[in-house]
Amino acid sequence: MTDEPARLSGRARVLIGVAILVVFAVILGVKLAAPQTPAGAPAEAAVKPSQVRDDPVAAYDAALSAGKPVYVLFHSLTCDPCIEISAVADQVIPEYTDTVTFVNAITDDPAGQQLAARFSFEYIPTSFFVLPDGTVADSYTGVLAAEEMRARLDALVAK
Repeated sequence: MTDEPARLSGRARVLIGVAILVVFAVILGVKLAAPQTPAGAPAEAAVKPSQVRDDPVAAYDAALSAGKPVYVLFHSLTCDPCIEISAVADQVIPEYTDTVTFVNAITDDPAGQQLAARFSFEYIPTSFFVLPDGTVADSYTGVLAAEEMRARLDALVAK
């Protein structure tokens, strides 16, 4: 009977070792599956422009004060066309960060509704392309394809 406790102790050690390996593998898997920010890039680089919930009124006023053209996107985080144009904006907007200020106006938020009161539109998603002096150069209601959004942003910058 003296061998029996030693054998159970060996099994227990093996089971504990296996459990530790499983936990380590799960932690490693979760770590590798998490979105990674490139080395040297700021942590906020992983944030999508259409998800930012900064005060759109303040962002719009600051853009006009800075004398930059502005792309304002009025949308929701729940309607299907809004989700589609948000994905397009997330793809295209980073290409224009030096030349155009993007204002994300989520119409479900009170601040988004406050900015919406300054514009005339009925449906979302609606995009406004605004000159540095505050004049609306172009607008579009619905989902813009990436190429069309780029063309409108290029035209805005060229004015």
